[in-house]
Amino acid sequence: MIKRHHPITVIYKLYSQIRYSIIPLAAFLYNEIRAGTGQQPDWVYLAATVYGVVTGCWSIFSWFRETYQFDSKVLHITKGVFTVTQRTIPLTKINNIIIEQSWLYRLLGIANVELQTSDSNADADARLVTSQKMAELLKKSIRLIENQSVIPLTIEHHVTRKEIMMLSMSSNTFWLGLPVTIAVIQHLWSWLFPAPEEEQVSFMELFKKETWSRITLDDSIEVALYLVAFLGICVIVTWLFSIGMAQFRYKGWHLTRAGDVISIHHGWMERKSVQIQVERIQSIRIKELMIGRLYGYASVCMDCVGYLGERRVKLLVPSIRSSELVEVLGRLLPEFQLQTPERALHRNAKFTTAIPVISLLVSGISVGCYFTLLYLTIVPLLYTVYKYMTYVYVNTKWEIAVNLFMLRKAGFNQTTVYLLRESIESISFRQSWWQRLFRVYQLEMDIDSPANVREYRIAGMTKQYCDEILRWYKNK
Repeated sequence: MIKRHHPITVIYKLYSQIRYSIIPLAAFLYNEIRAGTGQQPDWVYLAATVYGVVTGCWSIFSWFRETYQFDSKVLHITKGVFTVTQRTIPLTKINNIIIEQSWLYRLLGIANVELQTSDSNADADARLVTSQKMAELLKKSIRLIENQSVIPLTIEHHVTRKEIMMLSMSSNTFWLGLPVTIAVIQHLWSWLFPAPEEEQVSFMELFKKETWSRITLDDSIEVALYLVAFLGICVIVTWLFSIGMAQFRYKGWHLTRAGDVISIHHGWMERKSVQIQVERIQSIRIKELMIGRLYGYASVCMDCVGYLGERRVKLLVPSIRSSELVEVLGRLLPEFQLQTPERALHRNAKFTTAIPVISLLVSGISVGCYFTLLYLTIVPLLYTVYKYMTYVYVNTKWEIAVNLFMLRKAGFNQTTVYLLRESIESISFRQSWWQRLFRVYQLEMDIDSPANVREYRIAGMTKQYCDEILRWYKNK
């Protein structure tokens, strides 16, 4: 039976047409808008009416021409007004299913269904807006399990509210929202307590000795105390907002594995359901964010075939205690045997990055001391940078097992990657002239559609290590 998308898609098509036409229309009517008389010529209103009617008719007609039909084996999609495109997707080629429901979709009883194959990149191979009943029927009709797994039982895992709250302390919402909160509080304070206008001071005044000579130690302490209090308030406000956003997004995170399919359900206002074939999982990435790591929490992500870019990151578990990682992942994904990497980098690895950074800081401090000796207070920063580079060097480890390449990259945020050997498309070794001085190489693992290529790149490998990894990759 031939079916069409829900009629609400007409509104989205109309919105899409108008959104991409605002700039051309504004440029076309620029002279009339700039006049500012409020009384436009009749042809302007006539053109706007014609454009609105044509856009509306086009949206309705394109919706009417976009149909889909599926049977027990194949999904047929037809779309296009003048140029008609017909697509046929075997149900056995569909690897991942994503079902999303916003609050409006739940109110209307519909859902947005995305079907991904192994060749999917930025866009879904098929996107359907249909009734919730039809979405569930699609979910049951598409056979994701080609071969029965040796795991007959259904395995479940739930993420608690406390774990989600700990995630909010290190999320991007917190760190990216902090500058916004600072700006909002600053403008709110200036609106509530307006200060008299002061004479504008040039930025070049900071590089004059007379400016620094007028600043006393008491002034510096007072400003520092005010600054600490202000930043403390901003941090608390941003954290509370981040907690709300995390609960809003990850509420009810429920993870199940039945056979060779992993299903993820989560969301409050916008509910989301994802199904992924286990055989399409290339790697597991355990991310220990800076603040969450202090309290013993981590996040688990996956890189799957057919997903490209950071927006396509598959989050397996948003937050979990580090002490429970081995037990939980051992039940959900026994294909990945989690071990702790033990092999360190070459001893010269830290110098390849530390020397250029420290040299730049020394030059900056030397120039600053010409204007004021207060720049000498930055000298401890050199020691801090060196100790951080040493920490990264000592705690970055790697290891190879029977079918896994393990890499733990240390830093403020620590990431441990477990990559399957059969998922590696190629291995690259690079050596710049600077690295050649220290006799180290840069290793990069190439996989299909990585979320972040830097997590599969490591600098500080010796020639002996490179040869050993190549032999392992060739299964020798």
